[in-house]
Amino acid sequence: MQIFDGGLSGWGEAMPLPGWPGADLSATRRALEAWAAGPESSILPGERFAHGAVELALLDLEAQRAGRRQSEVLAAGRPVSGSVELNALVSDAHGAAAAVVDGYRTVKLKVGASDLDEEMAAVAAVRGAIGTAARLRLDANGAWTMAQAVTVLTQLEQYDIEYVEEPVVGIEALAKIAEQSPVPVAVDDSLSAAQDQVPEAIAVVVVKPMALGGPRTAYAAARRWTDQGRKVVVTNYLDSAIGQHAALSVAAALPGPPQVHGAVTPGLFTRDIAETPPVAEGCCLLSPQSPIAVDLNLSEQ
Repeated sequence: MQIFDGGLSGWGEAMPLPGWPGADLSATRRALEAWAAGPESSILPGERFAHGAVELALLDLEAQRAGRRQSEVLAAGRPVSGSVELNALVSDAHGAAAAVVDGYRTVKLKVGASDLDEEMAAVAAVRGAIGTAARLRLDANGAWTMAQAVTVLTQLEQYDIEYVEEPVVGIEALAKIAEQSPVPVAVDDSLSAAQDQVPEAIAVVVVKPMALGGPRTAYAAARRWTDQGRKVVVTNYLDSAIGQHAALSVAAALPGPPQVHGAVTPGLFTRDIAETPPVAEGCCLLSPQSPIAVDLNLSEQ
């Protein structure tokens, strides 16, 4: 979506993917249409994905007016990073080894889709491929039962796992597992931006700005969770380059020690409507200019 102001236009997007908690394409479309009928920057749509789209477009517009990055607007005068270190998303040991050669110091492997013995062998192979110096993150997407999670997490301890995202579904279940797990547990899909407190046992909070209601909403929530002592990792949500840029902006704006954040994923799309910032040696260098060069012809398809 675009919001116009004179010769400037701010870009936002909504992607209520089927199966994602609370996602409803029809509800998102209705909310965006209702807001567009009487746009008011101080009153955003109540539906989460529509809220995120409008919030991002307004942030993009504000950044352009001020001649600043989105991250600088979010940080409101506090220092921001000019680059964001990322993990590489890999599917096997070969890809993991290649990522390390490319300069990534952290790799992330999806698990939870195979037999547990096969998965353990895959994790062992990836750890062997990247050596002991690189970090290894896992994401189970809530695939395991409580009993399975306890067993698998205990076995995973030997592979020096930085954390496992969503071994089970639901924040209360995650907290129970985290209390028993020798491997740090992260909450991701089970997270809500309105979550005032993340249970103490959960060590890591994975933030997807466009799934939480937009970059401002996500940034405020991330600051709150950081203040609670949680490690916050910002990543994208199968977003186009527009949403990926927003995720990078939130990551760059966060205060505190440098963190390795989630991947940008242009390789998952046949075509994108804009360019993502380049990644070199595992770091994404953010452009000093805020406007995103969007291919209008492609965006209208």
